[in-house]
Amino acid sequence: MSKGSRGILEGLNINSKKDKNLDSKEFKNLGSEELSIKRSYSLKPSTVKKLQELKIFIYDDPNITFNEIVDEAICLLYENKKEK
Repeated sequence: MSKGSRGILEGLNINSKKDKNLDSKEFKNLGSEELSIKRSYSLKPSTVKKLQELKIFIYDDPNITFNEIVDEAICLLYENKKEK
């Protein structure tokens, strides 16, 4: 975002550890698999905004991580494409 445009989500700090449990492990158990592989991807600003909006406005769990949202989205897309 440019300095001139201020959105409702501008103050959101993606790297904030404020809401994270200090005793939590680096690897969070999702179902039966651990998050053990780290990858880096470049996203469009509009995609990051959508991800932030999903976390804030759509999910009821305030402790859900971006990793969980992205993992769920990829699994749903995979199943959808596989069925076609």
